[in-house]
Amino acid sequence: METKTTISVKPDKIRLLNLLEEIAEGKINIPVFQRDFVWKKDQMKNLFDSISKGYPIGSLLFWKPDKEYTTLPLIGPYQAAHPQNNYYVLDGFQRITTLFGVLSNPNNYNKQESDIKDFLIYYNLETKEFDFLQKRKMTNIYQIPLYKIVDTFEYLDFIQEVKSSPISVGEQNKLINNAKEINKIFLDYHIPYVEINGGDIKSAVDIFSRVNSTGTEISEDFMLSALTYNESTGFLLSDSITEFLNGLNLYNFEDLKRDTVLNCISNARGKIYFDVKIEDLLDVDLEEFTDASYVHIDKAVRFLYERIHILDVRLIPYPTQLIFISEYFRLNQNPTENETKALERWFWITTYSNYFTIYSLSQQRSAYQVFCDFALGLNNDGIYRVDDEIVFSTAKYPDKFYFNAVRSKALQLFYLKSIIGEYEIPEREGFKEIFITSKRDRTPANIIFRLSSEFEEDKDKKALDNFIMNSPESILEKHFINSNMVNLFESNNLDEFLLERDEFVKDSERNFVENLGIKYSDL
Repeated sequence: METKTTISVKPDKIRLLNLLEEIAEGKINIPVFQRDFVWKKDQMKNLFDSISKGYPIGSLLFWKPDKEYTTLPLIGPYQAAHPQNNYYVLDGFQRITTLFGVLSNPNNYNKQESDIKDFLIYYNLETKEFDFLQKRKMTNIYQIPLYKIVDTFEYLDFIQEVKSSPISVGEQNKLINNAKEINKIFLDYHIPYVEINGGDIKSAVDIFSRVNSTGTEISEDFMLSALTYNESTGFLLSDSITEFLNGLNLYNFEDLKRDTVLNCISNARGKIYFDVKIEDLLDVDLEEFTDASYVHIDKAVRFLYERIHILDVRLIPYPTQLIFISEYFRLNQNPTENETKALERWFWITTYSNYFTIYSLSQQRSAYQVFCDFALGLNNDGIYRVDDEIVFSTAKYPDKFYFNAVRSKALQLFYLKSIIGEYEIPEREGFKEIFITSKRDRTPANIIFRLSSEFEEDKDKKALDNFIMNSPESILEKHFINSNMVNLFESNNLDEFLLERDEFVKDSERNFVENLGIKYSDL
């Protein structure tokens, strides 16, 4: 029996100075997947401006898992200790790097000023503003480095410098009072945080998504990178997936969700992805295993693009379809044409039948096993049925064309299948929506799909009038337009045109769906 991991989540707050101490002592560290500090100077200054005004700067998220992970050697320009049993920063990396890099005393570290200049922020005691020191237009007495504000000895030395400066006593008192004010604000400032104790990567990601208030997303592959970072090769799973996704722009799939790619990789362990713990991937050479997985993921994407004509990643009805098809190409690396056509049919059946929503998790496991047998040639269609007498049926006909509903995506893909047919499509092919009447009317009958390459060949084809009035009948029928509709369009009887086209679309789709053995619903 699998042992469940105990997780505790504790919200709390910490004084700014205590936070800096814990970072310096290595009690809080940055996991290796948090590699890039990207804040610009204005963002860094705004952080301290918020603190000076007593504004909240957001909650931090710390995680103390059951295992030790690789961490970054530096936080800002400084090296922190790395003892065991430390906490890892999940959310707040940019803020923590800014706070530690700016407020740490460089004299306590073996660093030259050139190494810390990007973190050397000053507080102007006259204007009460924060800035990086660009030019020394004023004497140093008017500007104090922020690290001297929170370092007691440096702060007292600075006050003595002010008192011994040649400026008037009144001016000295003004600067000292302003220094005391900002010193008190920084010493008293508290930062909220959430502490996660225990749990695996999936639970940490889930908790992060629930408590994170900045809108930032974190993916499991970034977390997994912390476990698998290879210092000798520099392999980071997160970077590897990013590079792989960039290569999918040939098929307009570069925006495929990272977790879908990771699920495909997990699925290659030989069981359905949701039964694979992310940590299970540590049992393999992840770099080699991932590279091998990319081969069949790429084949799955090309299949969806070239054979199903998914010209936009947003048109995938179910991410699980891509995960299954990727597994198909792992098990059957070189399918025959007949096997490929059978896979196409599986896709259309699972799309129109709501296949991945009508089954429980245990039934999905059975469906996965049936599909694997299908990939190995052990059954004909790969479709799991709880009851042999069951008849799948479609959801109701979509009212609008959108990317957020499976039924709408199914009809859009059927439209693309109609106009592309068996033709090969070039890389990066796209499609455009041409509206017959108002663009606010997104009903299927009101939208004509045109391939982007058509417009590149002849820009005159962009005109709706020209397309409907001058295109061959064989082309128009693929767009669900018949000769009677052309006459209605020519006479500007658009309402009748749309009504008749709507029936044409439904009849065409009904024939296709019923040939799949699925009951068609147009209500």
